[in-house]
Amino acid sequence: MATQISVIETFSTLFAGEPREDAVAPAETVPQSRKDEYLNDLADVHGLDRPVALSAMTSRSYGEMAATALEGCGAGSEHIDVIVLAYANTEFFVPKGASSFLSEEFPSAKLVYAVTDQGKLAPFTALKLAHCHLHEEECERAAVVAIEQRAVPLVGDHVSGKPEVDAAAAILLSRDVCATGVEKPSVALRKVGGQAELGPLVREMLRIGTAELDGDPLIVIGERIPGGEAASFSSRIHRAEAGRVCTGVWETLDRSLRGDGGYSGPVLVMEYDPILDQLGVASMIVP
Repeated sequence: MATQISVIETFSTLFAGEPREDAVAPAETVPQSRKDEYLNDLADVHGLDRPVALSAMTSRSYGEMAATALEGCGAGSEHIDVIVLAYANTEFFVPKGASSFLSEEFPSAKLVYAVTDQGKLAPFTALKLAHCHLHEEECERAAVVAIEQRAVPLVGDHVSGKPEVDAAAAILLSRDVCATGVEKPSVALRKVGGQAELGPLVREMLRIGTAELDGDPLIVIGERIPGGEAASFSSRIHRAEAGRVCTGVWETLDRSLRGDGGYSGPVLVMEYDPILDQLGVASMIVP
């Protein structure tokens, strides 16, 4: 017997317009000097310049962005045990810690936490962690939420890596016991070794991933993944659009699952982060 992890629902959304000051205001006023001190200390760790300027920026609440995505995939009306957030960057801003905010919004969640500083691959790590939680007896449902916004720069590549949109994408997962010996989702993170090695590694990981899945899988790939490699393994290939950092493949997955009257079956998602020089691969089942 094995644990079968299934994708119950996905949802992705964009946040239009400029953030409102009242959307990110703390419950208690924090003096500007304390904000500046906090940002200076944090920026020193990550090597950012002029960190005090960040404190004057108006950003959206990560917690409220995540809550919108979770409500969209039905988490608001269903029991949920664990929520794992995924950011490409660190949450620089003091107001409204997302985890505590979501713990109040979704009281059934026993654990809410975030994966940060992993660029495009943060959601893959979050998905792997959610999978681990779902192997625990007391956890039956878990959600992963990828979030990004224009107002928050990325550490290490905060100019060229800046997203063009404010976006969130959620995946709601459940577990069941099945008779097969294969457990899904299977999530792998692999060091590439440079752009020249990307194609061969993509091909190898696609070979391994599709061998675990029955039938012709739906494959979603990031903008830097060689499309020719993926075409050899499936007739259903969907590529994420440019302009996103960590929500691109997950928005594309949501859109692909909803297209043509809905899709059920095996899914493989693949993304490459050039800064980390790592490849992320996730195989899932959509019942």
